[in-house]
Amino acid sequence: MDAPHPDAGRGEVTKKKSDFDRFRTSSLRDLASRGPYMHDGSLKTLGDVLYFYSRGGLPNPNVDERLLKFYMDEKTKRELLAFLDSLNGEGWQKITAPSAFPQ
Repeated sequence: MDAPHPDAGRGEVTKKKSDFDRFRTSSLRDLASRGPYMHDGSLKTLGDVLYFYSRGGLPNPNVDERLLKFYMDEKTKRELLAFLDSLNGEGWQKITAPSAFPQ
């Protein structure tokens, strides 16, 4: 919302007021290796994402009323980032669909 022409999200497609500033949320799997973050790549690290949300995001007319400012101490931040990092993995990327299913 702080850009000259902010992305309207789903609202650009549907033109519904309730869809403005709504974006698809991706999986948490391999999150740490998929930066930069946010729909526009504006945040470089997961720490930046935590800071953004702890401030309550950017004020705008379409922000969800459930998005509130919060405080998280440094230990809790480290633990949350460690948890998110634990969702990374190896091997599943090479899984292929079966050529046939059991009859």
